[in-house]
Amino acid sequence: MRTTQSLAQQNGMTLITIMIILLLVTGIGALAVKYSITSLRIASNSQVRQLLTQSSDLPLYIMRNKSPVVLRRLDNVVGLAINNSLPDREYIFCYRPQSQKNFAPINNVAQISPYSTTGTAITSDVMRLISGTNSSFCDLNADFGSARTGVVTQVAISLITESAGETEKGEYLPEGTNASGAAHLGAQITGSQRVRITTTSMLPAYSTASISTVQSECLSTSKPRLNDNTEHPSLRTLKDCISDYGIPVVSQTQEFVLANTLIEVSKPE
Repeated sequence: MRTTQSLAQQNGMTLITIMIILLLVTGIGALAVKYSITSLRIASNSQVRQLLTQSSDLPLYIMRNKSPVVLRRLDNVVGLAINNSLPDREYIFCYRPQSQKNFAPINNVAQISPYSTTGTAITSDVMRLISGTNSSFCDLNADFGSARTGVVTQVAISLITESAGETEKGEYLPEGTNASGAAHLGAQITGSQRVRITTTSMLPAYSTASISTVQSECLSTSKPRLNDNTEHPSLRTLKDCISDYGIPVVSQTQEFVLANTLIEVSKPE
């Protein structure tokens, strides 16, 4: 007995086969697109973080390459902080390379403190404003590090003080210094000051809220935020405030030791 298959049946099976193949191709294509988008997002996130890290490191690089003599001058914020010798506050300025020639001018700096006027530690996340105006803080609509990147960077400087016994003797002496004071290869240290510098870089274009809201909540005289909470770990920082609005942000903190030295330029007679 011979079984025959009509042309209509053959065409139907062919059509089903083609449809199955098309479904498989479509599914594979959808998966490929999904993984491509995920990879692109990961790459983009990595690039954003790299950009922010580089931006936050730039002010620190500038500081590292300035001599202690220059930094101690009263025409910059570091010199102002050292001259005031008040460890209970942060000196805040915006890094504005496009509009300011001086890296850290003192004519537009804000001073904030995590302590009240009576000396009591503040427990809220809004610090006490000692001096400064809204222009002392970065303008999220204008103060970009460059016209192309859209990154805004705020800098905060504070002094570090320690009670006796917290550091090893000679821990912060320059390399080559004899701790007994007998030799210093031509120079002798006369004093040093530890300074902590915090940089916070952000991309405000990614904000999930209006820029004006972020500005008033995080970067204003009405709600000044602590930049470095090393001494006050329970307090939220500017970085935390910025992150609340979905803005990519990177913060770095470094400590510098500025040493006074007397250099022997000629032998005594």
